[in-house]
Amino acid sequence: MHIRRDRRGAGRLTLALFVAFCVLWVLASGGPPARDWAVLAPEVSNEPLDDAWMAKVRQLAATRREPPVDARLDPVWKAIPGYNGLEVDVEQSYWKTRAMGVVSPEVLVFRQVPPKVHLDDLMPAPIYKGNPQKPAVALMVNVSWGTEWIAPMLEVLKREGVRATFFLDGSWVAKNPDVAKQIAEAGHEIGNHGYSHPLFSRIPTARIEQEIARTNEVIERTVGVQPTLLAPPAGDYDERTVRLAWQAFGMKTILWTLDTVDWKRPPASTIVRRIVPHVHGGVLILMHPTEPTVQALPALIRGIRNKGLVPTTVSACLSPERMETPSSPDGKP
Repeated sequence: MHIRRDRRGAGRLTLALFVAFCVLWVLASGGPPARDWAVLAPEVSNEPLDDAWMAKVRQLAATRREPPVDARLDPVWKAIPGYNGLEVDVEQSYWKTRAMGVVSPEVLVFRQVPPKVHLDDLMPAPIYKGNPQKPAVALMVNVSWGTEWIAPMLEVLKREGVRATFFLDGSWVAKNPDVAKQIAEAGHEIGNHGYSHPLFSRIPTARIEQEIARTNEVIERTVGVQPTLLAPPAGDYDERTVRLAWQAFGMKTILWTLDTVDWKRPPASTIVRRIVPHVHGGVLILMHPTEPTVQALPALIRGIRNKGLVPTTVSACLSPERMETPSSPDGKP
């Protein structure tokens, strides 16, 4: 009996040292890694369940659930993506709290809960914004001119640690393959902006299909990426465009929430005032490669972040996956 108690005590000491190491590792790495606490805490998991302890975990878990939000069709904003909910993994939280020796919100293990209705369930429909509950803002750059400002724009985005979505005109890619490669190699998302910048609502369906297909082809051949997003030239589209893009190419039609109107070359300060006060979760911001846009980018990004939002790509903004933000340092998504 004495030997068994000594072994058990040594096991608990080993567990305590292991937990201390994990805590220090988390603090040093900046975030909690995914782990199976029932496996990593064998000395605790081999013990019988403590019903009173489990009851405490369940009681706290009941207060921390955030329900998922279904994707929906809005009469103004059209297709709006869903957003994952959040709930406590009771079993994992039980083992972790037992290992840590405390039942508190900071120790709980969370998991995401997907919505019942997803964006793809609503298609075909145009998309003007992401889910407002997601703390993400998309930077989208339509490119069919302004080549000379691409490199400076990429440099600003690199310095700020931000990835954007560049919607490329197919004829522009054919003329500027090296620049297109630079955008892709920098880690930015690549979308389709048509081939020769026609107004899609005013051309035959066969021409729309050709515009999309040719651009997809030249982008894939040049940078090795098959676009899944279509930004119609000048934001002009009709039901044919949206339906064709989705049914023939599996592509979502993307518009925008806020427009910088940077093609008029306003002062950078005007762009910032036009955008930052109106930024909120799920916003898609339209811009082009211009000198004032490059000058305004740092302030735009700073303004987005100051609101507790994350500047990112269109796909990341539209994804239902929850996003960790600077305002949630405890690691809760």
